[in-house]
Formats: sequence, C-alpha cells, structure tokens
Amino acid sequence: MKHRWIPLPRQFAVQIAAFLLLAGILEAQQLPRSVAIGSNPPGSLFYALASGLAKVVSDSSGIQAQVQPYAGTSTFVPLFDTGELDFGVVNAVDMGMVYQGQKLKIGGRNPFPHVPNSRLIMRGSPLRSSLIVRKDSPIKTIGDVKGKRVTGEYPAQLAVWYNVFGSLSNGGLTWNDVKVVPVPAVNEGVDALVQGRADVTTHAIGSA
Repeated sequence: MKHRWIPLPRQFAVQIAAFLLLAGILEAQQLPRSVAIGSNPPGSLFYALASGLAKVVSDSSGIQAQVQPYAGTSTFVPLFDTGELDFGVVNAVDMGMVYQGQKLKIGGRNPFPHVPNSRLIMRGSPLRSSLIVRKDSPIKTIGDVKGKRVTGEYPAQLAVWYNVFGSLSNGGLTWNDVKVVPVPAVNEGVDALVQGRADVTTHAIGSA
C-alpha cells in the first residue's frame, strides 16, 4: 500500500472539522462547558496545533477549550485515566505504548504507565523525523554516528527515545554505540546541538 503525504494546511482543516464535530457531540450531551487540551510546551508544533483546535472549538461552540502545556506528552498521558485532562495532542508512539502497556515493547522496553482508558478520537498529520547535525559536521551517514555524542533519555518525551533508537538501528547501531547526552525533551536536544554539547540530535522535518 502506498501512503500519500497530505500537506499540513489541508490536514489541519480535516482536524478542525473533526474536532468541531466532537465539540457538537459534547455540547449535545451537556458535558462540562470547558475542556483542557494537553500539549507540549509553547513554541512546539503540538502546542500550535492544540491552540488552533482550542480556538476553533471555543469560537464555534458553547465549550471553552483551553490549552494546558506540559514538559512533554509522556508527562500528561497518564492524566487521561485519572480524569485530570480531557484531551491531548499526542504522538502515535506514546499512544500505542500507554494503551498496550507491557504487552508492547520496543527495543525490549516500555517505560510508559499503562493508560487503558485512553482513546484515539482523531488522527493528525504524519510527522517525519530525522537525525540532525550541524551544517559543518563531518557526520554524513548513520554509520558515522558511532562513538559520537547523541542526545538521549528524553523522560518528558519518551517517544523521541524510540525515534532515535530506530534511526540508530537503520545504521546497525544501538544506544551502546554512542555517548548519550541526557536531555528532557526534543527542543532541549536541539539546544544541546546548537550549544556544542552534542554532535547529533533529532527533530521533526519541517518544524519551526
């Protein structure tokens, strides 16, 4: 099966329509008149998406939607089960791991809490991520990453650990083949690269 990439503006319009439909359902059921949408920190793509969704819902329905930023998706997905958070803009790795629990392990691990009551209500745009280096870096292939300083751990955005794990695997490498530079989340990984504390990090292609 061939997959076709949908440009973000068009996909965003589909997301808006779906969220408006959901808002109408919520209003018809006379649920609370305000909802919170969890997101990554301000300045991130997920925060921008959550803000757009919140504005459309608030302007077009009787529900007041507000963005609630967190350090990363991994920090707020457990709140779905406790009822402390209504919605969230979450990546597929986080959702798959928290929903499946220990039945699903990648790289032999699943550090996520089990959140069996989480549900996917809308699929967003696919994000393509890649390892990135400085423009003047001698690193040209994944094989060149061996022995280099690579951002890792990502406790606030555990999905990024798996993204880098997959990228390293494509070059026949593991985390044991690199020097891990601990960072909490993806934007801090880019900071480490810019500041010269890391040789390699990762980010979504086309992100701000």
